[in-house]
Amino acid sequence: MRIPLIKPDLPRLESLSESFGEILISGRITNFGRYVVEFEQKAGEYLGTHALTVSSGTAGLILVLQALGVRSGQKVILPSFTFMATAQAVLYAGGLPVFAEIGDDLTMSPSDLCSLLARHPDVAVVLPVHMYGLPCRVDEIQAAVESASRSRSQPPAVVYDAAHAFGSALGERRVGTFGNAEVFSLSVTKVLVSVEGGMVSTRDPQLVQRLRKMRNYGIEQAYDAHWPGLNAKMSEFHAIIGLRNLGCLEAFLAERQSKARYYLEGVRSCTQFQTLPWPPGVRHTFKDLTVILPEALTDRRDALIAFLGERGIETRAYFSPPVHQQKLFRQFSDRPLPRTEEFARQVLTLPFYTTITQGEMDYVVDALAEAERHLT
Repeated sequence: MRIPLIKPDLPRLESLSESFGEILISGRITNFGRYVVEFEQKAGEYLGTHALTVSSGTAGLILVLQALGVRSGQKVILPSFTFMATAQAVLYAGGLPVFAEIGDDLTMSPSDLCSLLARHPDVAVVLPVHMYGLPCRVDEIQAAVESASRSRSQPPAVVYDAAHAFGSALGERRVGTFGNAEVFSLSVTKVLVSVEGGMVSTRDPQLVQRLRKMRNYGIEQAYDAHWPGLNAKMSEFHAIIGLRNLGCLEAFLAERQSKARYYLEGVRSCTQFQTLPWPPGVRHTFKDLTVILPEALTDRRDALIAFLGERGIETRAYFSPPVHQQKLFRQFSDRPLPRTEEFARQVLTLPFYTTITQGEMDYVVDALAEAERHLT
């Protein structure tokens, strides 16, 4: 077998041809056409918030941070265990990253957040990440921020990097409804795909109106820029694909939940690899399905990746190295993060996608068991 890391969920060409033809004939392929407007409306209805399309999740994070008033040199707390785009957005917005530890679920540790808020009274934003699509401990994070805010004239804003998590939920509360804003990626590796693009979700009507200007160079009217901004517009082509996939999202998520349960049970029953927490009542997108190496293989991950690759199985070490150990960001690291560093050495992301078959999952589990026998 050859099993890729991901296979994107994409609409069939015949379902797109009429809409694509329409915009090609009209020439209205960007600048907030009917499909971008419809995509935002339907996404907002799904989330129960104001939804705003952008050109990428990273652009969305930059604009939200700037719209919330992050000034040059202000501190933003974020986990180091994340894709570097989270930290890149902080730098582009003018902020200084302050790296937080993670817990056993690989999301921001609320206890470490409390410590950092006490040490840094000038924090402007807290930026947790819903890792792999598993929602953060949002109630504990909110409680930590509210507690710290009692002694501050300006409470920190809370913005969630929800790149992996469109469709995730804590019980009846959907990701997209937490904090001051949440920012999704809709790129090809995500569950809701628009090929490239992102979306900002917020309950704050003033914030969304500001962002509408900022994604178009900050123009208020008649080429008069009132706000910091850039070209962060989504094209009609991307919105059409996003709309089609939004209509299928619930079916995609149901399929992924079912297959993830089967896959994880196979890993637990047939190997010594550990699975990550998945609390009851939590809907998880499994943008990535990641396991933890057994102790005997912790120092042999590269050999394991090669072993699986020889059997046609594509894997990744998401996310290693952690951001605070990457060359660009070492200058902002003022302490070791032992939990983050330990997990970064132990993670292995397995192939997973909506259309993965039971046979493919069994093949991967069998290869993991074989690797344990050969490499330890």
